[in-house]
Amino acid sequence: MKKLLLATSALVLAGAAVSPAMAAEKIKLGLGGKMEQYFGVTSQDDAPGFDPTTTGIATDTEVYFSGATTLDNGLTIGAMIQLEAQTNATPQNENADEQYAYIEGAFGQIQAGQKEGVHAQMAHEAPQYGLADDDFGDWFAPGDYYAGFMNGWNGLDTTLSNDDASISYISPSLAGFSVGLTWTPSPGGALQANTVTNAHNQYEAAIAYNGEFGGVAIGADVAYIGESGADDNNATTTDQAAWRGGLVIGYAGFEVGGSYLRTDDNDGARGDDREVWNAGIGYRTGPYGVSITYTASTLDYGNGNKDKLYNVYLGGTYAMGPGVTLVGALYHAEAERRLANAPDPEDVDALGAVVGLQLEF
Repeated sequence: MKKLLLATSALVLAGAAVSPAMAAEKIKLGLGGKMEQYFGVTSQDDAPGFDPTTTGIATDTEVYFSGATTLDNGLTIGAMIQLEAQTNATPQNENADEQYAYIEGAFGQIQAGQKEGVHAQMAHEAPQYGLADDDFGDWFAPGDYYAGFMNGWNGLDTTLSNDDASISYISPSLAGFSVGLTWTPSPGGALQANTVTNAHNQYEAAIAYNGEFGGVAIGADVAYIGESGADDNNATTTDQAAWRGGLVIGYAGFEVGGSYLRTDDNDGARGDDREVWNAGIGYRTGPYGVSITYTASTLDYGNGNKDKLYNVYLGGTYAMGPGVTLVGALYHAEAERRLANAPDPEDVDALGAVVGLQLEF
C-alpha cells in the first residue's frame, strides 16, 4: 500500500505540473537510422579441437523513430525508439535497442525508459576512429580458445551501464560542468525481480566537464555505479561497485586521452576484481581521421587465477559524403590466462584487419 500511495502521489504531482500546458499538436516522429557493414580477416592461434574461422562479415543496422514537442509552459517532451534491423540482433534476438521518453527544460533533462545511464552517457574515452574497442569482439574469440573460461572481449569497455529500464537526470551545464544520476530498479529487465536471487537497485552518479581554453578543448568525467547483490546470503555473491574516470584533450585537429575503470566484486562475484583502461591519440583533417589506441583489461578472480586481454589498433575514417563514411583498422590482440596451479600462463594472439562502410540516414 505504501508503494502504491507513493506512486499515485508522484503521478498526481507530475500531472499537476504538466496538465495546464497544451501542445499545439501531437508529437510527430521522424525517421533516421544507421547501417554498418564490415569485412574482417583475423589470423588467430588455434588449439586442439579449435581452429577458428574468423573471416567474414559483421553488421549493425538500426532504424530510429524520434520526435519532440514544446508545450506552452516551455517544457520539451520527446521520444526515441531505436529498432534493431539485422537478423542476428542480440541479446535474446531483441527487436529494440533503446526506447525512452524525456522531459527537458531549464532544470535539465529527465529520461525514462530503456537507455544506458549516466555512467555511459557522460563518459570520455580514448580517441577511437572508425571502430570502437568492443567492435573487435566479432573477430577475436579468446573465449572459444579457452573453452568458455575466458571472460572475453566484454572486458575492454570502461563503461558499464546497460539499456535496462531506468530513470536518469542530467543537469544543465554550468561553467562547463554537469552532473547526472540514474536509478535502475531491476538490472536485467524484469519488472519485479526476485531480490533473493537477483541483483537490484542499481545507482549511477557522474560529473563531467566540457569546455575550451584558448583553442584547447577539454572533456573529463568521474562516475560511480553500484548495485545491490542477491539477498540470499550466498558466500560467493555480494554487491558490485565500480569507479571510472576519463580525460580527452583536443587541439588543432589532434585528440589525446584515455579512461580507467575499476570494478570491485565484478558481476557480483565476491573477490572478482576487474581493471580496464585505454589510451590513444587521434588526428582529423577535412574528411580524414586516424587514431591509434591501446586497451587493456585484467580480471582477478581472487583465487590466484587471472584473465588478461590486450589490444592495440590503428583506425582510420574517410567521410565520402554526407552520412557515408569508409572505415578501417589494423589490430593486434592478445589474451592470457594465468592459473594459480600452472607454472606458465596460457595465451592466444591474433592479428587482423577490418574494413567497413558506415551509413547514417
